Amino acid sequence: MTTHRFHVPGAAPGVMTLPEAARVHATRVIRLGVGDALRVFDAGTEFEAVLTAIEKHRALIEVGAAISSLPERSIPLHLMMSPLKGDLTELVIQKATELGVAIISPVIFERTDTVARREPTEARRERWHRVAASAAEQSGRSVVPEVRHVGTLSESISALGPPSEPEVRVAAAEPSIQAGPSVRSTPVSAVQSVVVAVGPAGGLSAEDLTILTAAGFSPERFALHTLRSETACLAALAVLALRYP
Repeated sequence: MTTHRFHVPGAAPGVMTLPEAARVHATRVIRLGVGDALRVFDAGTEFEAVLTAIEKHRALIEVGAAISSLPERSIPLHLMMSPLKGDLTELVIQKATELGVAIISPVIFERTDTVARREPTEARRERWHRVAASAAEQSGRSVVPEVRHVGTLSESISALGPPSEPEVRVAAAEPSIQAGPSVRSTPVSAVQSVVVAVGPAGGLSAEDLTILTAAGFSPERFALHTLRSETACLAALAVLALRYP
């Protein structure tokens, strides 16, 4: 029988309250009852737990001992992506979580869609976090990736700090840009983190590329043909995850 997993911030042994989204899913969707076993996790640690009480607006659990969980990637992946229209940003967050990304930074590029440029509401940011948490629950991860606030490209580059040899920085390039797989002198064993920037539907502009190149990003193509932005995000992450395990 499958043991259901839930992200509980600050999970630790003892009596805890399930977060509201987890409570609704556990008691109304999958119909867990008092005495049923589940697992909870946070920040890389997973625990056995038992549902001990179901009340009108809360559910209590007894968290037990820590158990072994699936390992995280040894080389963290950081995705800098353009916000997309509709539910596509959520799609990328979901699939990027499944692929093991550690950080997702929504970045406003020169060609980011006008609608997608709008500052997301607190409800939307919370929705993004829930999407990441749900994807971690389903994929077996015990870490929920950090989804940062939307920022301009310059702000996001500044937050990265100066380029250094242990960090690989890649910009997903259009087929029209002469770029192949990145060739680096740093051996994979010495790489400590990977950052990939993926532009919006219109691709990276010349100004975007200038800023990224100055910050140590190398343009690279991840497909023979033009990819939609959401596809490019996932293709880049999949290739880089294999290259830098």
